[in-house]
Amino acid sequence: MILTYPNPILRRPARPVDPGSREGQEAASALRAAFGTIEALGLAANQIGLPVRAVLVRLGEEERVLFNPEIVERSAELVVDREGCLSLPGVEAEVPRARDVVVQAVDEGGAFVELHLSELEARLLQHEVDHINGTLYVDLLAKDERRRVLAEFRLARGGQPKEPTPSP
Repeated sequence: MILTYPNPILRRPARPVDPGSREGQEAASALRAAFGTIEALGLAANQIGLPVRAVLVRLGEEERVLFNPEIVERSAELVVDREGCLSLPGVEAEVPRARDVVVQAVDEGGAFVELHLSELEARLLQHEVDHINGTLYVDLLAKDERRRVLAEFRLARGGQPKEPTPSP
């Protein structure tokens, strides 16, 4: 089950995990199982209730589990594009992200990997790394746009619009 806003787990930075540990292997398995039931390009462990730094992303035709990913370089050039999130279903917004990123992580076999990504794949990794850092894409929006998106989300969920709680 995918956790949705405002679940507090989504706001807590996840802790590092060793891919060879039982916890790391269970996270990879749980991510794969959950990913098989959704239509998405990526999923972070905390979205399924696991507070560890693990993400599953589809890069090209390949699904990869990455542990402890960190963005070590971002291009100065930003691209604004529509973005949504499984944890905020039914709403989207125009989100600025770096066009290119370099991500360092550890793969399931324990090997260090460095990924040089552009465009959609760069956006995807930025989104998922934000998740494990406790950040949602709405946090990157201007205050009025964030308010609008969260009000739309609440209405779509059958609730009443209200003022969002300030982000940490």
